[in-house]
Amino acid sequence: MKAHFTCPACRTHLAASPDLMDTRVPCPECNTLLGVPNLPAESLVADGAPIPASPPAAHEAAVGFGLPRSSSDAEMDMTPMVDVTFLLLIFFMVTAAFSLQKSFEVPAPDESQPSTQTRTLQDFEEDPQYVIVRIDEYNTYHVSAASWDEEQEAPSEQELLIRLREARQGSGGGTIPTRLLVIANGEALHEYVVTALDAGTAVGMEEVQLVTVEEDV
Repeated sequence: MKAHFTCPACRTHLAASPDLMDTRVPCPECNTLLGVPNLPAESLVADGAPIPASPPAAHEAAVGFGLPRSSSDAEMDMTPMVDVTFLLLIFFMVTAAFSLQKSFEVPAPDESQPSTQTRTLQDFEEDPQYVIVRIDEYNTYHVSAASWDEEQEAPSEQELLIRLREARQGSGGGTIPTRLLVIANGEALHEYVVTALDAGTAVGMEEVQLVTVEEDV
């Protein structure tokens, strides 16, 4: 007994044993994947019997795309992710740029010495231990020291550091200044005042004092 059917693509007459019904077989002529129809028992043709003139056409089997899914989802291995996380952490720790916060110690008032409020600007200018940085209303630095004949202008932070280092050298064999007095105009920006204070600590000033005035002196 055989099931007779035709290929819908090339119209070739085909025959298959009953155990192949509802399975997929390729057409020997055009290689089309066919689903062998499930024919009733009365439609099966015995060996040697006449073949029907118009056997039923088989249907083309659907093509499956992708890989078959497993019944249970595979567990994700987190070990590579942990390794990558530690590598990224080490990378950022090594490449990060750390900047040291500049700071200076503000001297505590000494009651055994006269208050600085009783000293005039001329007293500070004549004191060889002091370097004076004046910030005008246009945020320009002016540096003066007891060993200099006149005040010198420093239009930038780099110029300010140069002038302070020159003032720190003293007059050659004389007293080396160790104190900085910053006189800031009331209109000067806070950024420039902080820059002057940081410049004093950068050149090695042991004491830094700040005075604010309403007008340039």
